[in-house]
Amino acid sequence: MFTSYLNNPSLPRGIRNNNPGNLVRSANAWIGKIPYEQSLDSRFEQFTQLRYGLRALMRDIYNDYSRKGKKTVTEIISEFAPNFENNTTAYISTVIKMIGSNIIGELTQEKMIALSKAIILVENGSAYAKYISDKDYNDAIAILGIPLKKKVVH
Repeated sequence: MFTSYLNNPSLPRGIRNNNPGNLVRSANAWIGKIPYEQSLDSRFEQFTQLRYGLRALMRDIYNDYSRKGKKTVTEIISEFAPNFENNTTAYISTVIKMIGSNIIGELTQEKMIALSKAIILVENGSAYAKYISDKDYNDAIAILGIPLKKKVVH
């Protein structure tokens, strides 16, 4: 069973859209994306299940990291949350505080989940954590389609 909060009006917008990263509508053919003509949100993507929205956020982070060469939180968040609609400086500061560094380093599964959690906190507020479980993040990693290493503990 996979999590879905679709169109639950009592939840933050990103959660009720199953899009906790609040990805803006785009031409991307995201897996699990609800077609625009069926979507109840005119600005942000909606997904059929939470894992698909988490996957889309993770793919967005990965594309910035691997294809665009963005290796710091500052570089990724400056594009993800531009100044014209966010307090980007505060956003960056919160993410850095949560992951412990501006430098991303190797993008492991654990680092991807940590970055996702930090972005989701800023996008949805601290109450988000009760809606998204470790299983949800792992469900998204399982369908990500990107070979991220697991952190090796010595």
